[in-house]
Amino acid sequence: MRKTLTLGFCAALAAGLLCGSGCNRNGAAEHNPLFLKGKQLRQDGNPVEAESYFRRFLQKNPDSPGGHLALAGLYDEVLENPAAALYHYDEYLRLVPENAPDRETVEGYRRLVRAKLLRKLSGEPLPALPAAALAEENRDLRKLNERLKTYIIDQNRRIAELLKRPESAPTSAPVETTSNSGGRTYTVQAGDTPGKIARKFYGSASKYPKIMDANQLSGATNLHVGQTLVIP
Repeated sequence: MRKTLTLGFCAALAAGLLCGSGCNRNGAAEHNPLFLKGKQLRQDGNPVEAESYFRRFLQKNPDSPGGHLALAGLYDEVLENPAAALYHYDEYLRLVPENAPDRETVEGYRRLVRAKLLRKLSGEPLPALPAAALAEENRDLRKLNERLKTYIIDQNRRIAELLKRPESAPTSAPVETTSNSGGRTYTVQAGDTPGKIARKFYGSASKYPKIMDANQLSGATNLHVGQTLVIP
């Protein structure tokens, strides 16, 4: 029972990582053919080939928490390689934030696989988990799965809302006019400096003192958006 629930937990947890805010860091695993092939092979009961695809994915995306978690679960629950599982659990915990909602549960699996490795090295048999402790662990995993599903739905909703927002209106082009006296004037835009304005009119930012003198400016801090400058 623990094996089945653990596999389900790892799948839900990997899905949360792939759809949440860690997508970039995961190397876009949910769209990566190597990762998807490995996932399918594991579901089809072919863990050896699944391992090769996950490893190839991690070679290209070494900082993918989802990739390390997938391999950790494969080594822990299917391939019976606790040393490799411990390494990938460690890498996963290194890459996710300290406040990640799943971190405590994964740390629990790391402790279990570490104990499994120590007993394997010492030759001692693994103790059977009490039924009550196993039932409590299963309940905790189900609760965590529900929280992860809610988190994924919320993150996807926020992304959809951001994508629906209209783009910001384009910034209006700098305004250049002619004064009544025949001289040029210029309306200051956001981000303008005397040097930028001089480059626009004279082709060189070093000629900004001409504009400063003509408008009795003592420094760039005297400029403000909407101000009209005389351009000599």
